[in-house]
Amino acid sequence: MKLGFSISPFQFEELNTNSDWYRWLTDEINISIGKVNGELPDKNFYLSKYKLVHEIAEKTGAEIWRMGVSWGRIFKRRDEIDQNALSLYKEILKDLKDRGIEVIICLNHFDLPLWVHDPIIARDSMLTEGALGWYSENTVKEFLKFSKTVRDALGEYVDLWCTFNEPNVYLNFAYLSGIFPPGITSRKAYEKALLNLVTANNLVYEEFKGEKIGVVYNFPYVNDDEMEKVIIWDLLYKLKFDWIGVNYYSRIVFENKKVKRGYGMFCNPNSFSLEGNPTSDYGWEVYPNGLKEVLIKVSRRYEGKKIYITENGIADSRDYIRPYFILSHINAIKESRVNVEAYMYWSLIDNFEWNFGYEMKFGLYDINLKPRSSALLFKNLKNF
Repeated sequence: MKLGFSISPFQFEELNTNSDWYRWLTDEINISIGKVNGELPDKNFYLSKYKLVHEIAEKTGAEIWRMGVSWGRIFKRRDEIDQNALSLYKEILKDLKDRGIEVIICLNHFDLPLWVHDPIIARDSMLTEGALGWYSENTVKEFLKFSKTVRDALGEYVDLWCTFNEPNVYLNFAYLSGIFPPGITSRKAYEKALLNLVTANNLVYEEFKGEKIGVVYNFPYVNDDEMEKVIIWDLLYKLKFDWIGVNYYSRIVFENKKVKRGYGMFCNPNSFSLEGNPTSDYGWEVYPNGLKEVLIKVSRRYEGKKIYITENGIADSRDYIRPYFILSHINAIKESRVNVEAYMYWSLIDNFEWNFGYEMKFGLYDINLKPRSSALLFKNLKNF
């Protein structure tokens, strides 16, 4: 099993104003009601310091690296390709390959160009005006064009492709719970956006046929079969892919079809779950057995498809429980007896965590590249 890390464009690259997330984070209403904390990703440095980041990753044991390319950087406008952006990504990918690191490119990790999606106009007009993102069928066509452009320009440096990161989380947060842009809570809007995203995924899959294209999906362990079907399988069954990326952080416990607080992702921060397991700065319960169960289920449902753990990590600013988190989840993989191709920790460095800004510390290294003790542990994981 290879070891490595995952990153994403908006969370690690320098500030990109051509992004729906930039508009979302700077919206006065969002700031005033506390939906976002007012921070911007202006401490990020990956594009300008990628060689240093890759050097640290290599020294920390990285054999595989999942990253994205920013649609909004490559297409500043609908028909305007920024060749400088493509050239920079080519340099970044070449540097990874020169170090012997396997590369996975994710074509979309939540954020969209502002010309594709203006979330504030979309929200304020109730999806009747402006650039409407995945609510618009036109986004399907544009995403296919973007994907083909990226493949043609960067394909020689890419080992694996994936279409979307956590489409189940994105669609829920954007169109049902209203946490992500455009902040809509509408079942009708959700169904339309879902259809468009599924169509886009499957068109890109057909276009990339033979080039090992997968999807990265969020898999909490869910204790209720019916709710598990709604949260995980209903959407996943609609998607075409060659391999599957498992993002696992914790579990969701239901009682009478309602979330039971005190377990999984619904705990108090820096405390203990009702089962006595430690919780993160986010209030997420450390529950490695859930990863074991998820891997067994995925391997049975998708027999023959390769499985990668594309995200697994913990927000732990004090680095108290991260060593236990990592080791217990590696052990859960072993106990599952599932053939996992790679384990990618989220993440090498503290990142910009969407609505929470820089508040949540997932990194083996802090934002100033100072290592935490868990970095040394990760470096020696091959010995466990």
